[in-house]
Amino acid sequence: MSGPIYSDDGYWMWNGTEWIPATQAQNAVPAQQIDQAVVANAATQVGVPAQQVAAVAPHFDLNQDGQIDQNEMMQAAQSVSNPVNVPAPNQANMGMPVQGGAMPNMGGMGMPVQGIAGTPKKVFDWKDKKIMLIGGIITITVAMGILVFFLLSGNPIVGTWVTESEEVTYNKDGTFSNGGDELPGVTSLLWEIEGDKLIQTSTTASNDMEMTVTQTAKFELTDNNNVLWIDIISMVDENGTNLLVNPFDGSPLDLPCILVLNKNIAEVSTFNTTATSYQSSKPSWCV
Repeated sequence: MSGPIYSDDGYWMWNGTEWIPATQAQNAVPAQQIDQAVVANAATQVGVPAQQVAAVAPHFDLNQDGQIDQNEMMQAAQSVSNPVNVPAPNQANMGMPVQGGAMPNMGGMGMPVQGIAGTPKKVFDWKDKKIMLIGGIITITVAMGILVFFLLSGNPIVGTWVTESEEVTYNKDGTFSNGGDELPGVTSLLWEIEGDKLIQTSTTASNDMEMTVTQTAKFELTDNNNVLWIDIISMVDENGTNLLVNPFDGSPLDLPCILVLNKNIAEVSTFNTTATSYQSSKPSWCV
């Protein structure tokens, strides 16, 4: 894929849920200005190749501010992962859109609301793809902030943990949930500890296929078990394919160390303020 899916008349493009006004070429954001970590994270969350997300992302500057924010990047990723399932708008009935115009109508979760039902003319061919939708995959983003769990003194610490954007609950049975917001297709989200390594495994089924992604991270607990520091070491699929790669040149992607707080001391709304006071306990290996 070299760009978004456009309607036959060129006035609309697919965002994974509905047709939105197509972005004019002069409004596309140069690829070198797009945060590669955000591209990789969105691709990982949705379960599509980062290279495909990188190809469509420049066209998703929907508010024309010269950058691709987190919501716009997720729409770009969804446009790759979700086949077209509604026909493009009929210009005779709806009128010509303003290309690169205002943001489309958004639902309560910050994602577009599905448009008119019908039979698509152009669909995404999943048969040629090896990677499928994995929904709420073991995410570990810098922008969205993804949560983890760990083992201390031989006992799992369960409960709810927060970052600046969301919270995750880890269960005694070795499962975890991303605030109940897992995307469709996820069949299991599991975790385990091996020494100082946190291993998370996500299995997703889609179109009679199944995909498993395993993420391994180094971790350390500080400040009376209220602060968790993690550094992602690897993320691979069931075939051992490295998913932590630069979507532009294929080079290894080095993600920064992540700070997570126990919900006993912070909420999502207070994360940034509270996290500042714990920076002094940052481990030397956490960079």
